[in-house]
Amino acid sequence: MSPTTNETDRAKAIVKSFYDGGAHGRITDFADQLDEAFELFVPAYLPWGGHFDKAGYVDLLPGVAGALDFTRLDYLSFTAEGGHVVALIEIGVQGTDRTIIISEHWDIANGKALRLRVAYFDPKVLLDQIAAQPRG
Repeated sequence: MSPTTNETDRAKAIVKSFYDGGAHGRITDFADQLDEAFELFVPAYLPWGGHFDKAGYVDLLPGVAGALDFTRLDYLSFTAEGGHVVALIEIGVQGTDRTIIISEHWDIANGKALRLRVAYFDPKVLLDQIAAQPRG
């Protein structure tokens, strides 16, 4: 059975609400749209890399927003089929005029985000900026 247009549109709206919240300084407001069984997978070379549950994801979001400038986010591609959404984004690196590209693969079911798998393309500028930040 093929996914319905309504299911696809709802999934896209849920994912877009995450990026919109980040752009407006409300990145953790997305928590109510996460399923209790939510899982996040991020490359281990990032300070926030690893496999996280819902609480772990919400806890790390402020740090991600401190490193990535959601006000400088552009969609290079935004596609969905049923509950699977892929956002290929270009996003600013805080404290620089540079950007990086990130591919985010979301799985949405029953109106909630179930899973997010993230791939960073050429993250050197981000890693350099993180390394340059004072530790406190």
